[in-house]
Amino acid sequence: MPNKPAITEPSSSEIDSNDLSTESLSDLPDKELVALCQKQLPEDLTAYRVLVERYEGLVFNLCMKFLGSREDAEEIAQDSLLQVFHKINQFEGRSSFKTWLYKIVHNYSRNRISKIIRKREVQESYEEHAKEDTDQDNFEQADASEKSAQIQEALNLLKPQEKEIIIYKFISGMTLQEISEVTEVGVSAAKMRYYRALDSFKEAFERVGKNPPPSIRKVR
Repeated sequence: MPNKPAITEPSSSEIDSNDLSTESLSDLPDKELVALCQKQLPEDLTAYRVLVERYEGLVFNLCMKFLGSREDAEEIAQDSLLQVFHKINQFEGRSSFKTWLYKIVHNYSRNRISKIIRKREVQESYEEHAKEDTDQDNFEQADASEKSAQIQEALNLLKPQEKEIIIYKFISGMTLQEISEVTEVGVSAAKMRYYRALDSFKEAFERVGKNPPPSIRKVR
């Protein structure tokens, strides 16, 4: 799980005047919890903490699928949640909060992916050179799930735009409408990109030596 954003603790006099407990806040739907955050922040972090606890796992898992590195995923996840802290008053409710949050994660990942790829290429180049004199087993880590590892390997073979749309559709369970909102393209364009990405993913999965998973299929 990612570390929570490092934000200065409020003084006791700043705690929510309505004396709402964390337990009661956790039962609120996103719309009401976000509205409370907009009212409380930046002085009171009570509702914001509940919102972070609700979504930090989802955000981290999404970042992990995008970036493939726990260190990078934790950093982007924390940056994204801090962005929520700073920008939540700009949320107007035109889409769901979850879609708005995914858009923040999407933009952070895109903005930094080139830097991460360059860093990874240098690291992989070093490891490839080292493998000449070292047993390959020392450089390979077994995943908890072989299938998950194969899917991640196939995802890593895709172009960034193809990778993100497959992650959104099958890992995050987003609709094409939500994907179009996050990626800022029309629904028809999102659908075309999805079909192309799906074909590329199937080819990539076959290249790593397996048949496409039965759950990966085209949608109407």
